[in-house]
Amino acid sequence: MQTALSASDTKIQRARKHLAELESEVGNFVASRPVKFNFETIENSGGRSFNFHMHMAPVSENVGAIVGDVIHNLRAALDLTATEMVRKGGGDDKGVCFPFCESAEDLDGTIKKRNFDKAGAEAVALLQTLKPYRNGNAALRVIHDLDIHDKHRALIPTAMSAASPVVRMWDDDGTINPQIIGDPAAPTDIKVMFPNEVGLQGQELIPTLRELVQLVDDIVEAFRSLAGKESRTNEVAPVTGPPQILELLRRNQSARASEG
Repeated sequence: MQTALSASDTKIQRARKHLAELESEVGNFVASRPVKFNFETIENSGGRSFNFHMHMAPVSENVGAIVGDVIHNLRAALDLTATEMVRKGGGDDKGVCFPFCESAEDLDGTIKKRNFDKAGAEAVALLQTLKPYRNGNAALRVIHDLDIHDKHRALIPTAMSAASPVVRMWDDDGTINPQIIGDPAAPTDIKVMFPNEVGLQGQELIPTLRELVQLVDDIVEAFRSLAGKESRTNEVAPVTGPPQILELLRRNQSARASEG
């Protein structure tokens, strides 16, 4: 039986499945030993010099494609939430989508442009607390930006080694002779990161996507509560969404717990 916002739930479930696929793909990449280190000794008239090289294999394009699948399902979950809230408010859902904009000053106009005002004053008030604009809720806004990016350019994450191997600089007789100790193809830590051009530079891929999935799940749950429907569970689960909606979610959960 369908429940309130069940279509949004389905999209979130799909995002989680794609995320599990991504974790497997990244695990296979790391297991393929994509990083190698070596020294180059250069003899010249002034003596010897040493160059240290790190060779990093590129991340598979499949990884970027799966990231796009995760993001697209999250964006779709938000749009489906918007259309269902409008229908529950008695409005026509034609042309309705979740309103993202550039700034706080643009939000009211964008809510009307995206026809979300038909969802009613309470839904609009909740939407306003989410701050879906630049310099507002950055985590929420980046879902929209990544979805747009994926439609026009392939999103290729980058790999980095967070640690170099142990290097022995001298032989036992004191001669300088740099050597890598252990397996030069097995650095202690490899991380797969978002590329610089998508606004998440320096953020590790999978933990960040987990947070975005949870964020959207929390937002859908907030609108479900607003619609007066029961939560998907009677348990009072912790929430990890943006601070703007945490208090609302906690109040709704406490009310359901006291009623039970």
